[in-house]
Amino acid sequence: MSLLDIVQQKLGPEQIQQISQHLGIDPATTSNAIAAALPMIVGGMAHTAQQPGGASAIQSAVDDHGAGGILGSLGGLGGLAGMLGGATSGTSGGGGLLGSILGQHSATVQNGVQTASGLDATKVQSLLAMLAPIVMAALAQHSASQPSSGSSGGIGSILQQAAAAAQNNSGSSQVGGVLGQILGKL
Repeated sequence: MSLLDIVQQKLGPEQIQQISQHLGIDPATTSNAIAAALPMIVGGMAHTAQQPGGASAIQSAVDDHGAGGILGSLGGLGGLAGMLGGATSGTSGGGGLLGSILGQHSATVQNGVQTASGLDATKVQSLLAMLAPIVMAALAQHSASQPSSGSSGGIGSILQQAAAAAQNNSGSSQVGGVLGQILGKL
């Protein structure tokens, strides 16, 4: 199972509805925004992992967002609702996490999601802050299932593969274009 499959498996209709309510938008728009955001987040992380110190920064964030915590609690209302309470601005935990895992591509990802989804910048920033810890927990779960993922190179490799697959499978030229812009700099 791919990294994005793990995330999408955990974001079912109930979680989409909760995120929609938090953002004040309809579930269809939320689903479209998530579909645009997830590959871009992974692409930004893949690029960051290739920079000096990037893989270790992502590994540290993965360690902080272990697989059992967030992903395990998404099934119930309490886990996601509690997480949504802290994801109201870019200055909360999710925003700081975004900066550390996306590095120089934070603005590229935000602008790409904004263009692809039609959401305003504030809602995109909130959405990304909500999705970042979920992606990190999925990465922790995925890397734990890989035989050689204990090293930082393992994290970088997982992210590269997930980003390349996302770019190849992108149904949107906007998402594919942003991923190409991010990944083309590798």
